[in-house]
Amino acid sequence: MMKRLLLILAILCFVPTACCLVDEDFSGCPDEGQITYEMRLITNVQTEINTVLDLEADIYVAEALREHLKNIFTDYAHDVDLSFYDSHPPRTVLHHISDIIDASQTSYTLRLPVYEYMHLAVANLIENPQVSLEGAEVCEQSHLLQKTPDIDGIVDSHTTGLFTARLPMEIKEGIDQNFDVKLYMANCATALVLDRSKAQTLDTLLAYTTGFAESFSIEDSTFVFNTDPLVRAVEVPVEEGPEVCYATVQFPSREPKPDSKVVIETTDPFIAQNADEILWEWVVYVRLDDGSITESKLGLVKPLRAGQLKIIKAFVTEGGVVTTKDPNIAVSVTMDWNSAGSHQIPL
Repeated sequence: MMKRLLLILAILCFVPTACCLVDEDFSGCPDEGQITYEMRLITNVQTEINTVLDLEADIYVAEALREHLKNIFTDYAHDVDLSFYDSHPPRTVLHHISDIIDASQTSYTLRLPVYEYMHLAVANLIENPQVSLEGAEVCEQSHLLQKTPDIDGIVDSHTTGLFTARLPMEIKEGIDQNFDVKLYMANCATALVLDRSKAQTLDTLLAYTTGFAESFSIEDSTFVFNTDPLVRAVEVPVEEGPEVCYATVQFPSREPKPDSKVVIETTDPFIAQNADEILWEWVVYVRLDDGSITESKLGLVKPLRAGQLKIIKAFVTEGGVVTTKDPNIAVSVTMDWNSAGSHQIPL
């Protein structure tokens, strides 16, 4: 599914000398240009929910998950950050706009000198405290950085769907020009749906995901994997039924191949081969009434890509083990995990 958001920026008065970025004095400026921004949401959300949560018992959790993710997988832009860089070394920022738009369409009147630029754009960053824009003064250093993990190696889930774009722009004198900037999603989501009907002695359950990138280089559209924090899952409120649901939003996982790019294909962009190793995991800690803690890991060998939702259905046993009937998911369990000397999880 692909949705679009058009942001029209009228660039007036391409002049060969430096000038203000926003200016209402257009004397001596005969030329007009236009930048069209498209928020291109390529996602499998509805297909994944309709396919995986297709039983009568899944109705309430499917409804709750749609509600929980509606502000993540959206073509609506709350804010935009637009930077125009010198295309020549040291490629520093020459012009910058940061604005709250809260709309599906908006326009700016700009003045840019005739020059060769590299343009980078980011949308929906302000209301996502888990991610910040860093290094934006220099083009190749501009990146989205996830918040540093806490002392237990845990980070919180992203709270918005992040979109980015990059485009070389040569502003020419005396020529009417049009530029098309397409913004693509840079993060993704996963949900764990658990049947707890057989777990009568369960006291506390906490869920996390791990195996994802911690930063994203905007200019070359690549993800960086240096650390491996746990992403704290949010319990999605479900009105009734035997199932509970947990979800995380984060940057994508590793690919079977070394490089990982933003998804820009529109034909089956989420089809992937199994990797030879586990790429990412759900990690679930269950504390029973006797105080013992069981750790279950559900390992995935298919990548989780930008714009994608992956739902896993599983169940909790009487002994606190989380397992699934999916043969493509590797399950490993540690009983009495709290006696094994592992790092602390605040249960």
